[in-house]
Amino acid sequence: MVSRAKELARVAGRPVVAKLRPRIENIALDRIRPELDAVHADIAALRGDVERATQELDGHVKWLYDEQRRLAPHLAALEARVAAFERPGAAAQLAGKLEYAPDEADEVRAEHARIRARLAAISKYEERLARLEEGFAAPREVTG
Repeated sequence: MVSRAKELARVAGRPVVAKLRPRIENIALDRIRPELDAVHADIAALRGDVERATQELDGHVKWLYDEQRRLAPHLAALEARVAAFERPGAAAQLAGKLEYAPDEADEVRAEHARIRARLAAISKYEERLARLEEGFAAPREVTG
């Protein structure tokens, strides 16, 4: 239980505290302001660093994506040639001659066409995913 004297002191001191409170808050804010400004400057510098790193990584990702697109047809051609060796007896047959028999050449061409179709579908799917990711990330960027 609060004593009557403490209660009277609190009631009597309210106007004084009400007048002093804004002044105390201004003094505290003036003392803290340099630290707040330093924190804001640090955050701005970090944002700049992150932006530069993001742009650099974006360049690397685009380069890698272009390389993948450039190498896809070469990989498809190699896969078709490897598929010819995977059939039983194909290696022995191919070792004795330089060219495929007509039926083997047709099989290789058909397999090559299937692989190209798969790679084209994968490439379109990756492009669509990239566009969706860009669209999804754009509205969520934080502006300083």
